[in-house]
Amino acid sequence: MAGHQEERRSAARGRLARAGALALAAALLAACGRGEFRLSGSVTIASALQRKAPRDNAVMFIIARNRGGVPVAVQRIVNPQFPVKFTFRSEDLIMPEVRPDTPLDIEVEMNAHGRLGQPQKGDLEGRHPSPVFPGERRVHIVIDRQV
Repeated sequence: MAGHQEERRSAARGRLARAGALALAAALLAACGRGEFRLSGSVTIASALQRKAPRDNAVMFIIARNRGGVPVAVQRIVNPQFPVKFTFRSEDLIMPEVRPDTPLDIEVEMNAHGRLGQPQKGDLEGRHPSPVFPGERRVHIVIDRQV
């Protein structure tokens, strides 16, 4: 009788372990899906350009582009206070379904006219030196160029 009860307990523990493993696998698959896009970091401005940054009506754009140069996510920050922390989420995606293994180029544009992709004299820019991947944290970009 004791052996039979132990077999039932062992079978129950096995079912619980399998159910837990399945739940974990489902959670990991969901995290890899399009609903869980995340990429975060910070933006600073080079000391040589701090005085040249627009003070009023400043707009900073943080852009994630695929290797073909197509924007996949954009954030717009009005009157940024440095250092600026950012987090791209699914809501920031322009192109849905960015895969976790997609290399992305991250760049920053800052201006007082509020238009993205139309640099004018005096606008400031920066770029992460190497590609990053969705899910990365601590991506640091320095605004270090003036148009």
